[in-house]
Amino acid sequence: MKALAAIALAALAATPAWAGDPTRVYRTIETDHFVIHYYEPLDDVAHRVAVVAERAHRTLSPALDHQPDAKTIVLVVDDTDSANGFASVLPRNTIQIYATGPTGFNELDDHEDWLYGLVAHEYTHILHLDTMEGLPNIFNRIFGKTWAPNQIMPRWVIEGIAVYEESKRSAGGRGRGTRFDQVIRIAHDEHKDLRLDEISGAPRQYPHGNAAYVYGSHFLRYVFDRFGDDTLRKMAHVSGSYAPPFAINRQIAKVSGKPFTELYDDWKGYLRDRYSMQETAAERRGLALGRRLTHTAESNLWPHYSADGKELWWQQSDGVSLARVRAMPVGGDQAGARDVVQIDAMGPFSLLDDGSLVYEQSRIYRREYSYQDLMRWDGVTYQVTRLSTGRRARDPAVSPDGRRVAFSMNERSESVLAVQDTVPDAPAQVVWRGARFDQAYQPSWSPDGARIAFSAWRDGGFRDILIVELASGQAVAVTSDRAIDMAPAWSKDGRYVYFDSDRTGISNIYAYDTRDRSLWQVTNVLGGAFQAAPSPDGTRLAFLAAVPSGGYDLYELRIDPQAWLAAHDYLDDKPPPVVIRDGEAKVTAPRPYRALETLAPQTWTGTFNYGTTSTATLQTGGTDAAGLHSYALALSTDSAKGAMNIGAFYGYNGLRTGMRVAAARTLLDRSGFRIDGKNTVYTEEDWSGTLSLGIPFESRPGATWTFSVDYDIDWFRLVKPPAFVLDPNQRVPSQPPSDYAQAGVGTRLAFSQVKSTTFGYGAQAGWDAAVSLRLDHPALGATYRNVTVGYAFDAFQRLWGTTPTLAVRFVGALRAGDQVRPGGFSLGGVPAQDVVMSIVNSTRSASSGYLRGYPSRTVAGNQFHLLNLEYRQELWQLERGLQTLPIYLRRVDLAVLGDAGTAFDGAFEPGRDLRVSLGGALRLDAFFGYYIPGTFEIGYARGLANGGVNETWFLLTGSL
Repeated sequence: MKALAAIALAALAATPAWAGDPTRVYRTIETDHFVIHYYEPLDDVAHRVAVVAERAHRTLSPALDHQPDAKTIVLVVDDTDSANGFASVLPRNTIQIYATGPTGFNELDDHEDWLYGLVAHEYTHILHLDTMEGLPNIFNRIFGKTWAPNQIMPRWVIEGIAVYEESKRSAGGRGRGTRFDQVIRIAHDEHKDLRLDEISGAPRQYPHGNAAYVYGSHFLRYVFDRFGDDTLRKMAHVSGSYAPPFAINRQIAKVSGKPFTELYDDWKGYLRDRYSMQETAAERRGLALGRRLTHTAESNLWPHYSADGKELWWQQSDGVSLARVRAMPVGGDQAGARDVVQIDAMGPFSLLDDGSLVYEQSRIYRREYSYQDLMRWDGVTYQVTRLSTGRRARDPAVSPDGRRVAFSMNERSESVLAVQDTVPDAPAQVVWRGARFDQAYQPSWSPDGARIAFSAWRDGGFRDILIVELASGQAVAVTSDRAIDMAPAWSKDGRYVYFDSDRTGISNIYAYDTRDRSLWQVTNVLGGAFQAAPSPDGTRLAFLAAVPSGGYDLYELRIDPQAWLAAHDYLDDKPPPVVIRDGEAKVTAPRPYRALETLAPQTWTGTFNYGTTSTATLQTGGTDAAGLHSYALALSTDSAKGAMNIGAFYGYNGLRTGMRVAAARTLLDRSGFRIDGKNTVYTEEDWSGTLSLGIPFESRPGATWTFSVDYDIDWFRLVKPPAFVLDPNQRVPSQPPSDYAQAGVGTRLAFSQVKSTTFGYGAQAGWDAAVSLRLDHPALGATYRNVTVGYAFDAFQRLWGTTPTLAVRFVGALRAGDQVRPGGFSLGGVPAQDVVMSIVNSTRSASSGYLRGYPSRTVAGNQFHLLNLEYRQELWQLERGLQTLPIYLRRVDLAVLGDAGTAFDGAFEPGRDLRVSLGGALRLDAFFGYYIPGTFEIGYARGLANGGVNETWFLLTGSL
């Protein structure tokens, strides 16, 4: 495969490793402005997407003053329980929609019509990024859509605009919700809110990557409210016709008269006035904050008191250690907590009387679907039992007698409340189902096991607490308004149902008295309080609250009904909900999906290099809308050889075993033609082909297996031998093998259980390993027999504190056969790199895999082994950028390096073949162009064995 053209190799590497579900039957429907592709049985979801997409077009296209030239392609899939969507305008306007709705505790929970809000957000991206005029338009008409000026912006601009529109054009959305507001309010109150350079970069401070959505939407809402709603339209058109990138301050100044740098300071002043009034209103009623139990921030979720009331259990993810379940003594705090268990990909859990856990976990189902299922961890034996398979079960709650578990069961764009026995794969009984597209979340059993309280999203944007009686199936609403009411929890005596609600604009814990149906406010905080957990004796209430340092900590409050405040009625200041009827848009009847409709080449790119040898390259490629087929083609010319190289690739993702085919014709300059004993270059032609199959293994949380098989065939032909004259006084010329075929099978098996943390420096724990085998044999079509075996092993261990980590890498290979020549592998030195061009072309060097401190090819042979040891330590957190410019510096790191390597033929002689070196490196982590990470590395190493030198280097590597 080494002779394949570069484009075929790049396409082969870029396509997904595994394929899809061959049982899927894809269908297509169309509207005036959209083509929707989906697979059965998502017919009604796709139809709803088509209708709401047309409403989004009618609403958003005039607002942004843009009409796409072609219909937007929408792909609807349902292979995950995570709510999301993606949009792209390069090389064509496409949107991918996940059919599932948001989870119960999520920033997305404030919506009136989930599919409309999602499509409106993604279609805003299409209209905004597709707006281009002038030079970009001319360029794209010639070469295909490869240049979108509005895409070369900070994420907070792009995502902020989309969140603004999803909220402005509806009665819901994250811009109207209280969760985003809470993040900014609590941080601003303690002067810990993010600077403009931080949201333009990649801040490590909470809310991390979500800062683009949180700060971007609220800041831009202030700008657009201040200067008029048409400011967005004007800005999009100015920036869409402005060729120089990264000039967002100049572009907004043309519209508003002020750059973003000044407007951000103005916004901070506005926040001070706004939040001071909101906090004053809360303080007048008397704050009820409780006692703080944890001080890690980030994530402290799902508190539960043990059955005996002696411990408080919860899940903690502090960004330093792996997420784990912990338990603290009641009356104490985190200082006295113990670790219970660490479970990867663990979601909400329910605590049983014996200390066992029933929890939600993301698992792979039928190899293609990432679904949530119920698991049971035994608190006595520590064994894990799977209770459901592919059931899409979330938010488990075990009944008081421990025999049943209630859960939210996710279906096609809706979820229902279901119950099953706590045994593996027991039948599930649906106990509540709302109207189409309604959602059920967070069940909680009454103490007598006869009723279940839960949170439900219902048509019109109502997120309320309901109680269903299991015997009759009748459900009554505890609340009925457009406040976000979540996470009910019963008191031990069954009198109260606690839940959290944002009815005042700040989320707090409330108590519903089932005797007289009165409603009381239990907490009164300035940030937000969630997930109430009453103690068994009814004297304590644990909950989580937003904290200024970012995220949530646990608090505990004494339960005293006499101190509770009468709950205010919900003041509905939202506009009327947008009602979208299924018949308001014309939608075609479903027809079979035709991949050929979208398989035409989408872009054409070319390069020309002029010098002693001039080369020109032309590339094109494409994929169909559903991603079943992909291909690429490249042509290149070389003036020195006067020939054309060609490379092609095709991939098919419609089978469980992914298939990739690549072929190329290439002229290569080879060495090895010896004339009078001198190594001379000659030209060889290589016709090559590759068939690659990916064999999917079922991955488990925290660990993945991959296995691939390739068949490669090459035919080599001598095209141009070096010019020479036979001379009887010279040694006889030695011609390398030519005009032969070489074919073989290659396999690779890899396993990984590497884990990292938010604030760690690279991988923090675990290991990965891979072995590979390449066998060439006449039975496979080869002229010569050859075999190559390779291996790689990496291990990581955090030592102490937050970042100090020991990393070990051990790699090697052995080659033998008829065609093997001396020195097939070599070690020595760090390869040279043009750092400037690496930034421009977004290429990165590896940070390890070298024998440093020695010249190139210090040791060579047909087997090699290399050990890299590295101690990593963060020195300084910089977290600084230049306002809105596309450079952001994150931190400075130190690495102490140790290498040991060898390469040899025949018997190994340590004194001759082994090389050892020591060194160090300073690394600067940065982001370029708002999106692209990289690390500048300055290093030094000294070889300690024969041939060792003092070596220094400056590289741009990938970030750890």
